Amino acid sequence: MFDFRRSAVFLLVLSLCFGAIAVQAEDLIDAHDDMVRYKLSNMRVTKGITGDQIAFDYRRTREGSGRARIAARTDHGESRILGMPITIEASGTIRLRDMFSRTREIMNRGNDDFGIEFYFVVDVAPGFGPGGRFLVSNSVVHGKMNTKVQSRPPNAEELRALEMERKSKLPPESVPSGYVRGTDDTPLVPGAPIMIGSIGEWKPAVVVETPSSQFVRALVADSNTIRTIQRKDWIAVSNDTLSQIKSNPSQFTLDIRTLPKGNVVLDDDMQPLESAMGLLKGTPLLREKNSKWEDVYFISSDNISVRVLVRNSRDSKVEFVPVKKLVIRDRTLNDQKSEAAKESFAANVAEYERKLKSMSGTGGAMASAGGLAMDAVKDSPAVSPPSSAPATPKLGPKRQWSDQSGKFKIDARLVKQEDGKVFLRRDDQRTIEVPVNKLSEKDQAYLSEIASVEESPFNNVVDVPGAGGDVSYAEMMRPVTTVGDLRWGAKSVAISPGNRFLLIGRKAASASLCDLKTGEILVDSGRMDHMGDIGVCGFTPDGKRMVLGGYKGIFEVYKASETGKLELEGQYPVHEKEITSLAFSPDGLHAFSGDAAKVARYWKVQSGELIASVDGFDGKVKATRITPSGKQLIATDGKTLKAFSVDESKVIAEFQVGRSHASGQAAAISPDGRMLAVGDGYKIDLWDLSKQQKLSTMEGSEINWSMAFAPDNRHLVSGGNGVIYVWDCERRMKLQTNTVGKSFYVQAVAVSPDGTHVTSPADHSSVVVMSVQ
Repeated sequence: MFDFRRSAVFLLVLSLCFGAIAVQAEDLIDAHDDMVRYKLSNMRVTKGITGDQIAFDYRRTREGSGRARIAARTDHGESRILGMPITIEASGTIRLRDMFSRTREIMNRGNDDFGIEFYFVVDVAPGFGPGGRFLVSNSVVHGKMNTKVQSRPPNAEELRALEMERKSKLPPESVPSGYVRGTDDTPLVPGAPIMIGSIGEWKPAVVVETPSSQFVRALVADSNTIRTIQRKDWIAVSNDTLSQIKSNPSQFTLDIRTLPKGNVVLDDDMQPLESAMGLLKGTPLLREKNSKWEDVYFISSDNISVRVLVRNSRDSKVEFVPVKKLVIRDRTLNDQKSEAAKESFAANVAEYERKLKSMSGTGGAMASAGGLAMDAVKDSPAVSPPSSAPATPKLGPKRQWSDQSGKFKIDARLVKQEDGKVFLRRDDQRTIEVPVNKLSEKDQAYLSEIASVEESPFNNVVDVPGAGGDVSYAEMMRPVTTVGDLRWGAKSVAISPGNRFLLIGRKAASASLCDLKTGEILVDSGRMDHMGDIGVCGFTPDGKRMVLGGYKGIFEVYKASETGKLELEGQYPVHEKEITSLAFSPDGLHAFSGDAAKVARYWKVQSGELIASVDGFDGKVKATRITPSGKQLIATDGKTLKAFSVDESKVIAEFQVGRSHASGQAAAISPDGRMLAVGDGYKIDLWDLSKQQKLSTMEGSEINWSMAFAPDNRHLVSGGNGVIYVWDCERRMKLQTNTVGKSFYVQAVAVSPDGTHVTSPADHSSVVVMSVQ
């Protein structure tokens, strides 16, 4: 019977194309006696909806070992078949789109005799020897071939490797004298000596753990790797050991150390890494990977994971590794106090550090790094400051301050005192930080006196963004700018402070910087494949930096100069998976972002250095917020909300705010960190976060795919099916319904820092900016 499902998959997702042409023939080995074999036949070209299709049939002629895959070659060498892997079963038909026309033109200059040959191979990994590829079928040809695929007999070394691989799949035929072969009922305890089958032989081992009745974890003699072995037939236990286990199982002890759930035994000089260890940058560490130790180098850490540099012969990359998967040697730990070791450790990551610094060089360097080249903005005006400037903290009176010696004096106003430090504002409006114990006794007495006053200006002084209280959302918004011709459409949007720029992160792994008033695209990045789709973007509150966050977990941070030119400051692999949310501290120095791996991370904008992580969510993190004081981090996946104290480095509050973390149910946290809006079907639930209480529900008519609070902490903007809604969270009602598109889910929305503009995608290829007033 014709298998429509299988054929449909091949027709839709598989295509034949060519990479670099190999001039050397593929080294194929004759199929071994115990390998699977196939017969290929009926090569043909058929007409399909998407163009010509090459097809041929196959059937299995002999059962055996190995997983077959399709391979292809031309007279010019081996070719590659790209697309989803083809599952080869007992019989079936292979269908591939004919992409030969362009290949004929390039390689044969229009010669119609161009041909390609198909066949099946089995790859053998080099576990017991050299490995290789074995030809397990005949071949079929499309077009004309001047040569035919060839294979050679296996050499002696390859035959030995195949025989060892065969033996490794079978338990030894007999057991040593005085031993009995294991069964699922064989009693075992940690520390008991046993024998395990290995490539046709028995090797002494010791029981480490008995996870189930079917399997045992054992450490083989002269090895530091614990193996999981099937009990039945693959282990042997002496009669004496069985008697001892039955009579006194507690007599067996096990004296080995491993990482939690680890398979590699720790050496005597290895210590499991602890999050409290303060390590030098570049410190050599070891992580367990694939039951082996791998050298890695410390970069930074938070309360959950460690950011390390992995170096190999091909390239170097930064990864996040759980603390429990890392160890450090005693001598390395002792070297943390050595100046010579400090220099040596720094050299381990020096090349990585230089690469980060080079990303902030000239436009050419930025282009080669795959970043957003900003040379096209040479004549654009400077990035304007926020139209609603941060509220000025209440300052103390101007007075003269001096140090303990009295040699150094300064005229300044007191901003606040915190954590044993005092912050003073000079006449040039620069704020300096001084330890309290460095001040004169007179100044310390003054601080003690005013700290006891109930209305002290130093209690919880924070720089809070403008509240936007003068903006009215009573009247319908009107479109003022549209940016079109955005291939693949927008995935994220942001408006700069001062309403000068519109930033668009796109699905085609690219970004566009636009003039907000005219909609003119000032800079288009082109593809940034190293980042993937730009799922989040934004400007720091002071407008001095622009940030892009990609599908591959990488952030790019750009500095905005006074002339408006943007310069790549760095690329930071902050996350392991797709970045889904982004928030900044009021001073723009820190960011709090969430990802699809159910983790939120707190990091430094100017360096990418990790400070803390919040994990344990059930789904992707949908909303993050740093409170105005900068002391608390708030994150939610739509089901659970967590509040993290920066000072205490721990989660200080956690409670459920929704029934599920289902995709499509958006969430938003107000700028002051006091209110949460979270989708629940067609409804929006409002929460008072300070009281951890649900306030009420605003009824809607569809799912809200995106949400963003206005800076007044009262109004909420959300995206539906081709519409933008405006909600009054105080009156618990919908104020506006603005149509922006048709049959299009608005999955990104942003409000300008002053609350006067709202932007969102309008359809699959454009973005609209609307004026609130």
